[in-house]
Amino acid sequence: MGVMSWLQRLLGTRPSNPDDALPWREVLLAIPILQGLNEHEQTRLCELAAALLRQKSLTELGVSLSPEDRAALALQAVLPILHLDLQWYRGFHEIILIPEPVVRRETLQDEFGLVSDIEEEHAGESWQQGPLVLAWSELAQDGGWDGYNLVIHELVHKIDMLGGEADGAPPMRLGMSMQRWRRHFQAAFDALNAQLARGEEPSIDPYAASHPAEFLAVCSELFFTRPATLQRVYPAVYDELKALFGQDPRSRQPEDGASD
Repeated sequence: MGVMSWLQRLLGTRPSNPDDALPWREVLLAIPILQGLNEHEQTRLCELAAALLRQKSLTELGVSLSPEDRAALALQAVLPILHLDLQWYRGFHEIILIPEPVVRRETLQDEFGLVSDIEEEHAGESWQQGPLVLAWSELAQDGGWDGYNLVIHELVHKIDMLGGEADGAPPMRLGMSMQRWRRHFQAAFDALNAQLARGEEPSIDPYAASHPAEFLAVCSELFFTRPATLQRVYPAVYDELKALFGQDPRSRQPEDGASD
């Protein structure tokens, strides 16, 4: 045991963490999707956010976050687990921030066997047992009732991966039914793909149709940042997410942001 650890144990103290002194409440009240939480939920969210920054390494590559930036990132990151706990974010230890999305050339094969090379922009990435990579240029725009939130999207992938590969079916909470979850999500996923096949413009990001895991992540973004839309388009999916996260964001969404 080192000298500092011995002294801390003897004196019953812990080393101070600069993130514990971040302007949690001020930042929370400035982020639209966090407004409407009651006093208990605000306190819980701030505690979870501080605990997240203690447990996960925050690596800044080419970016420099202010205390307000760190608080905003952490508060939005823990919104999905407000009524859960940090165990739902186990399996990774580092959040890496980069300035801009990464563009990669990828090879895709369609259902007819035709292969094509395309360039894909990645604003965030999640890997099984790996770090979370997020582009700050995208994160800095998050927090509104606009249907998009990069950190929520990527962290839902991490929750999805708790049961193995990301497949759109995360572990269920007590009282939930995996069979019912799969039935409702598959029906909505199929409906979205059928809509796109007919050449219709969907009410949600068409990227959700690319894979069941992306459908879950996109719907989770909507759940927290444009809940009225998700509830209107896929009410059964909304109810499943409500059961998983133990929240009803529609009840706190302002009416002027609820119409589409």
